[in-house]
Amino acid sequence: MDRTDHDLDLAVELVNTYWVLASPPESLTDVAAYQRILSDAGDDALAGQLQPEDLAGLRALREEIKPVFAARSAAKAVGILDPLLRDAAIPARLALDDGAARWEWDAGKQGLPALRARLLTALAAHLIRHGAARIGTCQADPCTCVYVDRSRARTRRYCCDQCNDRAAATAYRRRKST
Repeated sequence: MDRTDHDLDLAVELVNTYWVLASPPESLTDVAAYQRILSDAGDDALAGQLQPEDLAGLRALREEIKPVFAARSAAKAVGILDPLLRDAAIPARLALDDGAARWEWDAGKQGLPALRARLLTALAAHLIRHGAARIGTCQADPCTCVYVDRSRARTRRYCCDQCNDRAAATAYRRRKST
């Protein structure tokens, strides 16, 4: 998994900090909640750069990127993401990683601006490589979580096994009642 895939997973984790099936649905109640996600993903340095006053910015970023996952076409996703990329003024730099060259999109940035740059460029890189067909919003009503479809058959429709099981049980009950 390259860094953009890693950052795409961080974008999914950020959006899914609001889960309508949880009680309460909002798990991004302080910056520490997302710092734990970053630390668990091995991004301790970035986690340490986030400040308590970044909470509103994290929630705003979550709301900005969520529609990209819901876009049904690449054109719609690009229409949502391109203005965000322009507003972020993301500097690109070429860096070495174990002897291989890679883009470094958060050069010179720290904390929330660095996170924003990384998540936006990860979404952009994914759209360039795969279009909008490999990202989506959970189809198990009322869930609104997002996912990246890495299945070979490109058939993922749910954010997690719990939603998949709920949808299967609902479909079973619907078939049995008719």
